[in-house]
Amino acid sequence: MPNIHGRFNRQEVLESGLPYFIPRTGKWNGKTYPFAVLLSKTRCKELGVPIMENGEQPSAFLYAANAGAGTGDNQHRYYALYDRTDAYAEIKDKLHPREIMGKQISN
Repeated sequence: MPNIHGRFNRQEVLESGLPYFIPRTGKWNGKTYPFAVLLSKTRCKELGVPIMENGEQPSAFLYAANAGAGTGDNQHRYYALYDRTDAYAEIKDKLHPREIMGKQISN
């Protein structure tokens, strides 16, 4: 279960079996997707592709070393990422490199 801020701990991320990104290493870990656009809840909203209010499930996670700083919660440092691959054509010019996993295969 995420904490009140919507962050997950390492054990929850590992148990989910979903991939996770560590910015310091610049690498995706775990079983990755061939191509995916993975955005945080905030980025989904900024780019006009918000998450569903009915509890959309994460597709991956992002490690944030500073998450919980000043709160005493040093366990919940992973943010949920949501798949927005279907919106790639509309938002591709606004994406950060870490928001894209893999390479898009042209038809």
